[in-house]
Amino acid sequence: MSADLCTGDIIVDLVSGEAGILVSRYLLTDYGPGDPLALWAWDVYWVGKAITASSRLQTWTEYGLINIIKAGTFVQYKSN
Repeated sequence: MSADLCTGDIIVDLVSGEAGILVSRYLLTDYGPGDPLALWAWDVYWVGKAITASSRLQTWTEYGLINIIKAGTFVQYKSN
């Protein structure tokens, strides 16, 4: 799956109103980065009135983020 996610992009959860910034991308599997079975993840730092300090930094799979953006639940704002 090709991704159009970049470090620094901001995502907004339209249901909760909370915003997150994409901090870093990393490989979750032992497969190489070019392998079709490679599973990528993003650390997302969230801000909002309902976010507790212990849940500010969350890991999301890239596949999950892309799908939730395509579904319209999250809106993505590009950093560049």
